Parts: sequence; structure tokens; C-alpha cells
Amino acid sequence: MTTALSKAEISYIRSSLLSAPPLRADGRSPEDFRPIAIETGVAPLANGSARVSIGESRTGRETEAEGAGGGTEVVAAVKLEVDGVGEDKEGGKVICNVSCSPAAYPHLSSPALDDLQSDLTSVIGSVLSHPSLCPKNLVIVPGQKAWALRLDTIIFADAGNVLDCLMMACRAALVDTRVPSTRSVEYRAPVRRNEVPDDIMDVDEGRNGPSSLLETREPSRVVDFELTDYWDEGEVLEVRDSWPV
Repeated sequence: MTTALSKAEISYIRSSLLSAPPLRADGRSPEDFRPIAIETGVAPLANGSARVSIGESRTGRETEAEGAGGGTEVVAAVKLEVDGVGEDKEGGKVICNVSCSPAAYPHLSSPALDDLQSDLTSVIGSVLSHPSLCPKNLVIVPGQKAWALRLDTIIFADAGNVLDCLMMACRAALVDTRVPSTRSVEYRAPVRRNEVPDDIMDVDEGRNGPSSLLETREPSRVVDFELTDYWDEGEVLEVRDSWPV
């Protein structure tokens, strides 16, 4: 975010950096990072969420960098939705979206803000949405149903390092995510006694050869699922340590 500085402020910053040892306006050395604060579980209705602040946020939640003159703040939340998949696919996908608060970029017009949101969404999506990184435990019923993981992030304040803050918020929200435990529900179609499908016929062979051709099993297939209740509200994402963030 571009900030207009007065001549006095520019002179103060310049003299601080030229001093021995050089210091920033907030007392940090040129190579010191601003304090980083990470908080998880900030959205009770989400499957996983996190808030990350670098420096002092302008929304009233301050980190240790009090008086740093503004900071960067991002909130990320994960929501799991049931999604239908084709028979030739295992299922499961990660969908990313980045939104920017107009208060974080007051100097940008609405079209420019939309472009920035689109660019940041592409960056996050290229890192987290690749099929090879999709968690296997997002599959509910193979070839039929799976969880679609929607990762939504909001930038509330941008005072630099916004990509770093975005990545940390996404990472923390994914680590905080719990996938609901499910169990399959099978449907057993009755088979008439006189109808013996070839693919399900059981043949009881004794010492003298086949003894019966009418002993059959009822075919069953998984068609749906139901949630199981566990105290920990589900399981963690399987490949959460494989994401390059």
C-alpha cells in the first residue's frame, strides 16, 4: 500500500537509516522482521480458520509492535461442501478465493481492486489447488461424492508483506481444518430366487463338483454416506505438510 509522507517524515526516516547503527522509524534494524501473530479457530462456523497479523493492525488488534504505524492483517477460513464427481475421478478439490477490504486499499478504484483480488487468487490457487496436492481424505464415496474445500481469505489491512501474510493465514487455516468423519451407506438390491446374475453367482464346489447354482448373494454398492460423531470433530488433512507454504 502506497503511503504519502511529508518532508519531515522523509527526513526523519532518512536520518534514522543513516545513523550508526541504522534504525527504522519504529526502532527496528533494517533486517529485523515485524512481529507476527497467528491465531487459529477465529471462525466458529468454519471447518478451519486463522488470523495472521504482521506488525500493528489497523483494525484495533495490536501485536507487540505497538506504535509501528500500521500493519498487515489477513483472515482465512475453510468451508467443506459435498460435491458430486464423475465415475472416472476420485474427487476432492481445493478452491481458493482472495477478497480485499476497500479500507485496506483506499487509493484503488473498484476495477483496480477487482484486478488485485483476481491476481492474488491466482497466486494462492496456483500453490494450493494443484490436483497432486489434493488431500486423499476429501473423498467420501469414490467416484460419486467428495468434499470440495473452499479456502476464502480476506485482507483487512496491507502495510507490506501481504503475500507472506496471505500464505501464513492459508497455511494456518489448513492446519486447523478438520474433515468430518463419514461412513458409507450401502444399498442392497433384492435378487429373485430364479434370477442368477453371472457376476454375483456363488458356486459351492464339493468333492463331486458344483452342488448348487441357486445360492446367490444380494448385490450391494455404496450409494451415500452419513456423518459419524467424534469428540475431535473429524480428522486433519492428510497432505497438510506437503503444501509448499
